[in-house]
Order: sequence, then structure tokens, then C-alpha cells
Amino acid sequence: MDPAVPLMNPAPFGTDVDRGFKKAILRLVKGGPERLAIEAGQIDAIIDPESGKVILLPATQRVLIERKAGFRSLIGLAFDWYWELDDQYRFVSYRGATGDVDDFSEGIIGKALWELSTDNMSEADWRTHRQQLEWRVIFRDFEFRRVDRAGGEQYLSISGEPIFDDRNQFKGYRGITRDITERRQAAAQEPHRFDRAALDALETPIAVLGESGVVLSANKAWNRFAATHSGVGVGVAAGYNYLAVCDEACGTEQVDGRTIAAGIRQVIGGERAIFRYDYACNSLRGRSWFALTVTGIAGNGNACAVVSCEDITERKNGELLLELEFTVARCLADAGTATAALKSVIRVVCETQGWNCGRYFCMDQSAGALRFIESWGVPSAIIEQFLENSRGMAFRPGAGLAGRVYQTGQPLWIVDNARGAGVSLTALAPETGEDGACVFPVTADKVIGVLAFSGSKVREPDHRMLQAVQSIGNQLGRFLQRQQTADVLRRSEMRFRVLTNLTSDWYWEQDRDFRLTQVVGCSAFGTTDILGLTHWDLPHVVLVDAGWAEHKAQLAARWSFCDFEFATAYPDGEHAYYSISGEPVYDEAGTFTGYCGTGVDITKRKRAEIALRESEARMRAAMASGHPVGRGRSRRKTS
Repeated sequence: MDPAVPLMNPAPFGTDVDRGFKKAILRLVKGGPERLAIEAGQIDAIIDPESGKVILLPATQRVLIERKAGFRSLIGLAFDWYWELDDQYRFVSYRGATGDVDDFSEGIIGKALWELSTDNMSEADWRTHRQQLEWRVIFRDFEFRRVDRAGGEQYLSISGEPIFDDRNQFKGYRGITRDITERRQAAAQEPHRFDRAALDALETPIAVLGESGVVLSANKAWNRFAATHSGVGVGVAAGYNYLAVCDEACGTEQVDGRTIAAGIRQVIGGERAIFRYDYACNSLRGRSWFALTVTGIAGNGNACAVVSCEDITERKNGELLLELEFTVARCLADAGTATAALKSVIRVVCETQGWNCGRYFCMDQSAGALRFIESWGVPSAIIEQFLENSRGMAFRPGAGLAGRVYQTGQPLWIVDNARGAGVSLTALAPETGEDGACVFPVTADKVIGVLAFSGSKVREPDHRMLQAVQSIGNQLGRFLQRQQTADVLRRSEMRFRVLTNLTSDWYWEQDRDFRLTQVVGCSAFGTTDILGLTHWDLPHVVLVDAGWAEHKAQLAARWSFCDFEFATAYPDGEHAYYSISGEPVYDEAGTFTGYCGTGVDITKRKRAEIALRESEARMRAAMASGHPVGRGRSRRKTS
């Protein structure tokens, strides 16, 4: 049936009008079979021969009306609006499926879809859609967003198909529109609720800032952080300006506040994508460190930046303790004496940990007690008096904190004025008003001493702190042991030099070819360069009483030799006499490397011996000639 043909719409059957309409229809039908078919209900419609219009019979019209109502009901369930476009893609029809009209349909006729007010479609999106229309393809669920007259967001989804006439000529598009605003808002709220729950489950404090720096929202950890800490930006709740709080920071927090505010402004302004900054806060547990991270966000309403504060106290304390260990190592490397090393180590430990004073007690093996050796403290009359009083202190193993640490080899902490059983109050230094103490051993294969620190900021040690004090104790212990060994060696060398100076005039060394490589002291040749020469190659050497052959044989046999004498001749004919002694030298592998020895100037003795021999020779000659030899007599001159 052609919908363009107008149809008559008679009244329902069962009325007088219905019966009259039926009689009129029967008069139009001439044939008997047709009249019988109409009576039997087998004919739905007839054509009026005069007007050519189609006339539906009452029963057929009633069925058609019922079907049309059902169809409209189904359409109303499937979509909200029906529309048609011409061949230029302009709206020529736009009506509601149930007869309703919204504000979007007003002014839409004569316009293309991309000419309407939408705010989520880019030019590239519209180019793609227009290409689909040019290709005459069916499109489904093409979504766009608009703002209605009430200022609310409306999401619409359209689907369409091309229309062709009987000659297959393109006439335009027709399709449907569905309002999906509720679905989209529900879908948007569901992830938001999930995101909020996820943020609240995080232990890291997180806040979202607007363009002006106002806190738009914050998770539960952010609020807990504000309740337990104090510092730059801490305590800024939703609705307050985070940037203003940072700008107003003063005192020691001013630098942190201005730096954080500048970084946030750069992120909000798009100058940088992320800003990171480490800063310290005060908490109920003491000083805590946090890593502040500011990340920029876009396309999320008023939100412009996300601020998070990660607790890095453990990592920061680890870094500071590692730096302390390196500093202690540098102090020990630069120290020339044990006293300087102890003072510098105690000082850096106190300064980095915030302790007021420290002392070192060393085990006196002869007395069997720990005795005060060295200390350092902050400039304070009370601390200085305490350290002065400590100079005479001594602890037996097991007595007091120092004695217990020496006996057990384990560190001890006294926190919040806690007093353990058997703890010496003097060791804790109550007269300084301190709240705690830290005592740990100084070791070198065994415990050789104890470091004791006092301070008001002594906190409970963690695993990393225990590692650090063990490392510092080992470093200091090895240094003191090496220093003690070096001191013993230095004293031994000093005694050796004293003995050498008392028994010889110079010290010499030779290589494996018996050439002199070192001469120390007043040698036989003064400042003359004799290095590289053997003893028998020395200038003006005169060998007496024996030849060099015997001496060379002793050297070749690697024998030690003593009091090998030789002389040197002066230009005036006088001689100087010297005696050398030496022994072979071997390296760690047992390889011969040369000789070392001493030399003595025996000129005075030798000349006395020569004079004595000459005198004896004259005496024997005189006695042999018969002339008496005696002392001359002095005569007194008389007048």
C-alpha cells in the first residue's frame, strides 16, 4: 500500500456510522462474489471508481491503527528522534519519536551537522564524517557533545543510512538520534568513584590543585599527613590556596616554600611537565623527609596539577649515614695522629646526628679498665664542665654503659630518659640535662675501646643506623690499631737511629752489584757524590793491612763483615781512616738485593796507634844504640 495515497478513516465498527459506511461500500461493489467477500471479511480495501481513492474497510483500519501505535511505541524505545537530510546533508526533517521536541531541534532545519554547536569534535573528526557521507555508507553511533539551554552537557548518538529514489539517485540521509547523556555521565562517574577509592587507598599524600593553586581535592593520606606533620604546605585542606601558604613560609622554611611555589607555577603554566623537590618536615617521630612531586594535567576541568608527597625518611637517613661513613673515612685519612682522628670523628658524628658531645674510652690492659682518652662537645659551659669531669673516669668491664658495651661488643641506646638496670648515671651524663645516649664499641678484630655520645635528639636506631655505627667503630678501630703499630715502629726506628748514631757515623746501602745507593750521615767523603760507586772505587782510597780481594770474596759469599778498615789520602799526604761493617739484604722472596751497613771514622784512633808505634820504634832504636832515653830535666836559673 502506497503511504502517499490518502486513506479514509471511518468510525469503528459496531456503530450506526459503521453500518452506514458498510452499506455505502456495498453499493460501490457491483459483482456478487465481491460483495460476498466483503461480507465474509476477506477484503481489506476497495478503490472508488469515481475518485480513484483507496478506501479501507473498518476492520482493516482498526488493525492498521493498532499496529501503528505499537510501532511508534517500539520506536520510542529504540531512539528519541527521527531525522532526514537532503542531498547536501542539510536537515529537512527532525522530530521526536514520541512527538517530543527538545531545544536541539529548534533552528536545526537547513543546517548540516557540522554547522551545529558541538564542543568535542575536531576539524579532523568532521572531515572523516563527511567522507563517510560522500561514500554513501551507513554510519552508526556517531557521538557528539553539546551544551543545552540550561547550561548542562548533553551527549547525543546518531545513526543514519543513505536514501535513493526509484532511479537509484541519491536523495539524502535518514536516521535516528538517541540521548546518551545519562549513560555517559554514569560511565564518567563510575571511574571517578573508582579513582577516588584508589587514591584514598594510597599511603602517599596526594592533592589536586586548580589554576590559581587552590586545593580542589585531596586523599585521606593527605589529611593524615596534615594531622601528624608540620612544615611547608602541610595542613592545606581542600578549598585553600596551596601556593599562598608556600609563598607565606618564613624563617628556615622560606627557601623551601619559595622553591616549591615557583616549581608549581611552572608546571601549571606549562613551562615544565614535572617538578621534584626534597624537603624536611617535623613530625611526632622527629624530623622526616619527603619527596614532593608536582605533575601537570590538562583536559580535566579545573584541575591543573597533582601534588604528591612521598615519605623518603628512611632513604634520606640512609644517604646521610652513608655520607657520614665517607666523612669519617676522610677524617681518618687526613688525620696525622690518633688524637686528631678521635676528635674529628667524634665531632662529625655529633654534628650530623644532632648530638651534643661524645667521648672515647680506651681499654688500659695494665689497669684492666676503660679510661677517658679524647672528647668533643658543643660550645656550652655545662657540656665543657661535663667533659672536664669525664677525664678522670674509668669503667671496669660490665660496669656502666661503657663497661657493658665493651663486655658485650653490642651498641646500647638510651632514649627518652630511660634508665636500664645497671646503667651508670655518670655515663648517661644527667647533669647536662640530656634525654638520651648512644654507646657503641670500637673494634679491631676485638673491642679496643668505646665511643659514648649524649644528646637530646637521640632516637631509636634502625637497621641502617646500627650498620653505620658498626662501620664507624671498625674504621676508627683499624685506624687506631695501625696508628699504634706505626707508633711502635716509629719508636723502634728512633731507638735504632739513636743506637746507630752512637755506634757509627753514617749508614749506607748497596745494590746487588755492591754499588752505593744511599748514604746517610757524616760519610768519609762529605758532600762528594759517591752514589753508584763501590767502596773500592771511591776516590783516593788506600787499603791498609789487607787487600780488597778478601773483602770481595766475603761479599760474593754473602757473608756479614765487621770492622773492615781502609784509608783515604789527602793532597797534603795525610790519611783519614775509616771502618765499615755490613750484612746482606734479601727481599720477601728470599732474593739477594744488596748490602747495608754502617761506617765509623777511626782517624783519631788510627793516628794515635800509628804515633804509638812510631814512638815505640824510636825507643827500641835508641835502646839498641846505647843512648838512654828519659825525660829532660829543667834547670833553675840563679843569679
